[in-house]
This record gives sequence, C-alpha cells and structure tokens, in this order.
Amino acid sequence: MDENLTRSKRDHLRRIWSDASVIPDSADWSLLTGGRTNLIWRVDMPDGSSLVCKLFRPNTATPLFANDGTREALALRALAGSYIAPELVAFQDSTFGETVIYRHIDGLPWGGDVVTVARVMARLHARGLPEGLPEQTVTPNSLIADGHNMAPSGLILPPTLPQSLPDARRAFLHGDIVPGNLLDTSDGLQLIDWQCPSIGDPSADIAIFLSPAMQVLYGHRALSSTEIDLFLSAYQVESGDSQTVARYRALAPLYHWRMATYCLWKSTRGDRDYARVATLELDALEQA
Repeated sequence: MDENLTRSKRDHLRRIWSDASVIPDSADWSLLTGGRTNLIWRVDMPDGSSLVCKLFRPNTATPLFANDGTREALALRALAGSYIAPELVAFQDSTFGETVIYRHIDGLPWGGDVVTVARVMARLHARGLPEGLPEQTVTPNSLIADGHNMAPSGLILPPTLPQSLPDARRAFLHGDIVPGNLLDTSDGLQLIDWQCPSIGDPSADIAIFLSPAMQVLYGHRALSSTEIDLFLSAYQVESGDSQTVARYRALAPLYHWRMATYCLWKSTRGDRDYARVATLELDALEQA
C-alpha cells in the first residue's frame, strides 16, 4: 500500500482511538510488517505498555480464509485470561473499517516444536463454544466442492473418498494456525491473528497446521512424516480425542487436494509464492 495512504490511515486511527479515550495522543505508533492482509501497528503507550492496532482491509477474504474483525473480537473476548491469545482491549466497526485493539505479546517466533502446537491446539479445542461464530461443516463432499469452486474444471482430480470416517465433534477453531501466527512467550505458546475463527470439525485446524504449503509460505519448512506423527500423538494425548486424529488421517488426502487447488487459485491471481508450493500439497496427497 502507498506509504502516504498508510500514514493517512494511521493518523485517522490515532484520532479515533484518542477520541475514544483508548490510546492517548502521546502514544508512539509504528507499522508492523510481515502480515499478508491487514494493516497492523504496534502502539507504545506512555506508561510503558504496548498495544497492537489492526485495521482490516475490506473484501480480502479468500475461499479458505475469512478476514473478519468482528469474529476476531468475539474470539479474543471468549479467550480472555486463557493465555492462548492476546487480551482484547477494544473493537470498533465504522465506515473507516473494522479495527481491533489488543495487548501486545512479547515473544519469539515459533521455533519448530510441534508438540507445543499440538498442546495449545488441544487446549483451544477443549474450550466452550462462543456465541456468534459461524459453523463450519467438513465432509468429503464439502472438501471436493470447495476444491471444484476454486480450480478450473478438470485441472486436477480429487483422491478417492475415504471408505469409513469417524464422526466429527464441534470445537472452537482458530482457522489459521500457521507458523507466522504462533508466538513463544513466557506464558507458553500463544496464537495470534484470529480473523477467521469458527465452530466446527477440529481436524480442519490440524489440516491447516500440517499443510506443507502453509508451513513453507510462513517461513518454516514442510514437516517430516516423523514430525506429523509426533504432532498427532501429542494432540491425542493432550485432548484424549483419538477420533479427531483418526478423522484427520482419513481426510488428509482430501485436505491436501483442496489446499493444492487453493494454491493454484491464488497463483492465478498473481501470487507467485502460492504457485511454487502447490506441488508440495500434491506430493503430500500421494504420500497420504
């Protein structure tokens, strides 16, 4: 985005949140880089604390990932005090756009320990279901329909449908658990960027995290089969939910196929990063 336009948006937000008595005029705003969708600032307060201000860009949702400030606010409010997510400070939806303010978390990027991810994911999936979040249904037919809606007809074919499939349970989902949204903190691993939470099949969160395309796009590498098995074993131990692990394993080929079609969909819209990782999903599909 143009630097002058970004500065103008920051100044507008500064006035909005100063008038709302949330962020004083004397606070120091600095633009954060690394996000793929929204504008995010770190706001250093006069008392030494820090906040994060996220301005949502409209019409930036994709077929697999929502971008909804209202949903982020709902999720953060439901997770208050959990040490799973940042603490919500304020939310506003206006003609200027949706804006979420939350407390800045001091931490380091995820270091690659899949067990810690399995544990925080299981903790999230064990929490109560917050009101106001949309329901997400995952079936073999829905995964195939998603892929066909994204990829040109006949581009690639879905794998054979699973012969048997354990029932899904309903859980609180993050929707975008990728390396860039994981922070190692003094309070343990925490999840950020809650713009696409939902209620649904927990195997969907597992599939996003284990996706080789998502791992590589967010600065890591594709997980090895040993790491995948270690993650699933740790998730099962932490959650006591062998059914979700079995369901993920049965659906894994379809999850990889759908992610491959998503990467191709993104690449046809000019995102070259996605073009180079689509083959990773097809390779994982064959292995699965």
